[in-house]
Amino acid sequence: MKLDKILVLSGDGIGPAVTRSAEMVLNASVGSLEILHGDVGLGAYESTGSYLPHDTLDLIDECKIILSGPAAVPANVKNPLATLKIQLDLYARGRFYKTLAPDLGVKDMDVTLWSSYNNIASEISEVSDFDGITISKYIKDKAYNRMMTAALSDVEARGLKSVVCLSREDFFPISSGMFNEAFDQAFGSRPLETRHMNVKDWMSEIFKYPRRDDCIVCVDLYNQIVAGALSGLAGNENLYPTVYKGTDYSLYEPNFAPEIEGFEEGFVNPTSAIIAAAEILANMDLRTEARRIIDSLCETYKAGERTPDVGGKLSTKEFTDRVLSRL
Repeated sequence: MKLDKILVLSGDGIGPAVTRSAEMVLNASVGSLEILHGDVGLGAYESTGSYLPHDTLDLIDECKIILSGPAAVPANVKNPLATLKIQLDLYARGRFYKTLAPDLGVKDMDVTLWSSYNNIASEISEVSDFDGITISKYIKDKAYNRMMTAALSDVEARGLKSVVCLSREDFFPISSGMFNEAFDQAFGSRPLETRHMNVKDWMSEIFKYPRRDDCIVCVDLYNQIVAGALSGLAGNENLYPTVYKGTDYSLYEPNFAPEIEGFEEGFVNPTSAIIAAAEILANMDLRTEARRIIDSLCETYKAGERTPDVGGKLSTKEFTDRVLSRL
């Protein structure tokens, strides 16, 4: 079977360390993968004069699947990863939350969150007047429909059973109605358990029933709030990656823990990048291999073998080696 190529953009700072861990796990899981490397961010600028070089763009067109570390840029320069998401028309955003060990979060929690990913700068405007500011947001019906298609594809590929659609019809009846209609058109005819909820009602119930739904489809305006609740329930927001998907391209972006007291270089947690690696394989239809990565990761956490940010003492390399030993 010919597998897709994967492009790794290590980026700056801790990026090379965590993407290296992901790459090691990918190679250990599927020996025949073709992994290419490109530059982005400050390191790219220092060597090429561009934060997003043409050579990197050529590699993106060749690979379509991107795993990226963080890109550092000066305050007056737009982040090249944000630019890339617009250029590649990455219109859907998926996040994955799974409790890795009983002491970290709600037992057996495993949920996926999908929403639209929009170019806020072009869709939201602020207009000043004598009394204050008017804020407006432009929403395309097509944006919701495309996102729902991506979410449905993921739900079916994972074999999920229950999906909840979150919106705020009491605040935004027209746009919420458009969102709910797009959800029903995509999910309504499938053999799934589906329901609609107001975001505020869902927030009041999620802590009592954290495992009720396998997937959450949320209007983008409240994505960060919902993501924050799920992160807390699963244990730590920095352990879980985000995927940005479009029709032709997908970009997997790990989250990273902030520096902690006593932090030393070489001790950053690569968990989010390793989960991103598993998600890449799952979306390449290598679901058995992806499941083995997650199982090995969970076994490592349950054994108490962790980096300092989650109560352990292992370095990035030592933690990665523990996961690899269980693959």
